[in-house]
Amino acid sequence: MFITLQITIIFSLFFLLLAVRYIQKSNSEFADEIGLGRGIVALLGQSIGLVTFLASSQASYEYGVIGLLGYCLAGLASFLFIYMLLKSNDTMSNHQRDILGAFSWLYQMENIIIAILAGKMIFNLFYGLNFIIALCMLVIFYQFIILARNKKRYPGSLLIVILSLITTVLIPTLVYLRVSVPTVYSGVNFLATDMLILDEPATWLIVFVLCIRFLAHSLLNENFWGIYSKIKKSKRALSFTISSFIWMFLPLSIGTLSFVAKASAVWPALTDEVSFNVVQQFGGQFGVALLVVTLMVIMFSSISYYVVDPGYGRAIKSGTVIIAVLISVLLPDLTILDVMFYFSFIWAAMVPIFSVKNISISPSIAWIAVCASAASGIYFMTQQGLMMGIIIDFLLASCLTVIFAVVRGVKH
Repeated sequence: MFITLQITIIFSLFFLLLAVRYIQKSNSEFADEIGLGRGIVALLGQSIGLVTFLASSQASYEYGVIGLLGYCLAGLASFLFIYMLLKSNDTMSNHQRDILGAFSWLYQMENIIIAILAGKMIFNLFYGLNFIIALCMLVIFYQFIILARNKKRYPGSLLIVILSLITTVLIPTLVYLRVSVPTVYSGVNFLATDMLILDEPATWLIVFVLCIRFLAHSLLNENFWGIYSKIKKSKRALSFTISSFIWMFLPLSIGTLSFVAKASAVWPALTDEVSFNVVQQFGGQFGVALLVVTLMVIMFSSISYYVVDPGYGRAIKSGTVIIAVLISVLLPDLTILDVMFYFSFIWAAMVPIFSVKNISISPSIAWIAVCASAASGIYFMTQQGLMMGIIIDFLLASCLTVIFAVVRGVKH
C-alpha cells in the first residue's frame, strides 16, 4: 500500500511539473498591469502556505470553534489591513527597506522551521523511504529550483491555488462520507463539549495575535508590494476582498477535521498532526495522496524561491537553515502553532515600527526597540499568559513608535 502511495505521489508531482512548464512556456509573466483574475491568483499564491492546512486544524483542535473562527477572521482582517496600508503607502521608504532587511531572515527562518515540521509529518507517511524514492524526491525538488530560476511566479501560484481549492473540497468530502455530520456533532457533544464554548473572552485574543502574525508575513513578503503595484487601481480593492474570502474558505474547510478527530477519539502525538491523522484514518489512499501532493508543492515552491533569491547571501541562507534545523531537533515537541505564536513576539514589536513610513531610525535602533518590547512581552507571558504577553508586546512597540515619530517631528 505504501509503495503504491509513494509512486502515486511521485507521478503526480512529475505531471504537475510538466503542466507548470507548459504554462510557463505559453504565458508571459505579469505585464505592466494585471486584471482582477490574475490579481486574485497572485495574491492567493503568496498567502496560501503550509500553515493554511496544518495550523488551522491545530487551532480548532486546541481552541475549538473559537480557534477555527479566530484563525479565519485573523486572515481576513490581515488581508484588509495590508490593503489599507499599501493603499496609503504603496512604496517602501528607506526606513522600511532597512527594517525589511533586518528582519527578513527571521521571516525566512520561521518558514523553514514550519517546512521542516511539515516535512517530518509527510515523510512519516512513507515509513520505509528507500533510496529510489528519496532520489526521485531530490530530482523533483531540483526541478522546482529550476522553475524558480525562471522568475515566473504566476504559473506556480495558479497551480497552488487550484490544488488547494481541490484539496479543501475533496478531503472533507471524503472524510464526511466515512463519518457522518450527525455522528461528529454527537461525538463532540459527548467527548469534547469544551470545543463548542464561545463565551471565553480571553480565548478570542487569538484573533489579534494571529492577525499580527499574518500581517507581519505580508509586510515582509516583498512580492505583496510588487503585486499590489501591478494590479489595476480600479481592481485593487476587489482583488484583495475576493482573495480574502477565498482564502478564508481553505482553513475553514480543513479546520473542521479537528472536530472529526475529537468525535472519533483520534488522539495525535502532536496536535499539529491532527489533519494528517484524520485523513489517514478516514480519507483513504486518494485523500492522503492529495493532501501530501498539495503540501509538497507548497513546501518545495517556497523553499526553492528562497534558495534562488539573490537578496540573501550564501552565509545568511546557510546560517538560517542551520539554526532552523537545530531548533527543530532540540525541540522535538514543537508544533507549527507554537512556532507561529513564539515568533509573534518579534512580529508584534516589528509591525508598528515597520508600518509607519515617516520615521527615521537605524536598523540597530529598531532591533533594540523590538528586543526590548519582545522581552517585556515574554515577561508578561509568564505572568498573564501567552496571548496577553504578545498583546502587551505590541502595545509597548506602538508606544515606542509614537515616541520615535514625535522626536522626528520635533527635530524637523
